Amino acid sequence: MKRDELLKEVTTYFAESDHWRRLCAALHGDRDPQGSHVHAYVDTSVHPDSLEVLMTGYFKQMGWPSARKIDHMAPKAGMGSLHGVEPEGKPHFDFQWFFNKDVGLRACNGGESGCNLLVWNRWYIDRFYDQFPFRKVGPAEEKVLEQYFRSEHFLKGLEFPVKPTTNHMHINVHSSIHPDFIQKFAEPALAREGFKLYYTCPNVYLADGKNYRGKLVFMCQTPEVVFDIGWKFTSEVLIEPAMEPWIFKTHPGYDVWESDMLAAVMNADYVRLTDSEIQQVLAACKV
Repeated sequence: MKRDELLKEVTTYFAESDHWRRLCAALHGDRDPQGSHVHAYVDTSVHPDSLEVLMTGYFKQMGWPSARKIDHMAPKAGMGSLHGVEPEGKPHFDFQWFFNKDVGLRACNGGESGCNLLVWNRWYIDRFYDQFPFRKVGPAEEKVLEQYFRSEHFLKGLEFPVKPTTNHMHINVHSSIHPDFIQKFAEPALAREGFKLYYTCPNVYLADGKNYRGKLVFMCQTPEVVFDIGWKFTSEVLIEPAMEPWIFKTHPGYDVWESDMLAAVMNADYVRLTDSEIQQVLAACKV
């Protein structure tokens, strides 16, 4: 793709496209940003470093400076992600891309569940929870929760997010306890183990390509990492490790997205934009 055509398409995306406007509208209109999450899907040949500078620059012009570090990862083979993009005071979102040498930047067809923009807010999460007959929590259940968050499975899980080879990870559990109670016990356990949180976001994820599964997303301030507890409703247990494979087989009890997955996605001829080209794009955006 010729460079002037690429730059024109990138400018059109940020300045005029329906996809970007809908993404910004979803961020702007959310009354509970810490309870919401968004996925956006695009085709592009622009290097993710340039895309990150463009997005954070755009949001800064909007008065929404970036609130935290943005992670780069590969959620699955052939797809990259700017993971945990969070304009200040807005929901965090993941900007997922598929490399296409013939495309500067545009919304892709499909993406996830047939959509290139998905929003999960507190209303959605409450309706998702409604389908499960969570058990009542009393002293006995609280004791089991306290024990789990001192267990080998949980503590070993905390070793993964801080590894330099880890881009993202999930601690997987079976549970019949409402996620609000899991969060209630998880947060002090994380503080005890030296993790300082910005906040915890209840969410879902597409576990098997078909069905959504619940998770709690821990947006950590120190160390500045993001990791999740993924939960599968299992009526016969309170909370216990899920040792069967959910997404990967590499680390039983956990799903770990590692740096070699991202390296494979980055093995393509991406185009890095110059500082002047980035400023040219941003100058064309009316915010």
